[in-house]
Amino acid sequence: MPTFTVEQVRAARAFLGWTQVDLSEAAGLSFQAIRNFETSRSPLTPASHAAVRKAFKTAGVEFLKIGKRIGVSIPVRRTGW
Repeated sequence: MPTFTVEQVRAARAFLGWTQVDLSEAAGLSFQAIRNFETSRSPLTPASHAAVRKAFKTAGVEFLKIGKRIGVSIPVRRTGW
């Protein structure tokens, strides 16, 4: 399973306007687990990693890795264009 970085999770949350609490609720995890991951205190378990990935996928987020570059992709929401 491809992995994601703390930076990608923070960027994805920012794109979606989610707080750590929002992510924890969407993934069905404790706030503490998300905070510990984002502050590099402890890694996510494989099950928690899968839950975070699923929460973002459901929201339309894709994690990208192109060579040595990483990123986040979200669908374009065209309103009034």
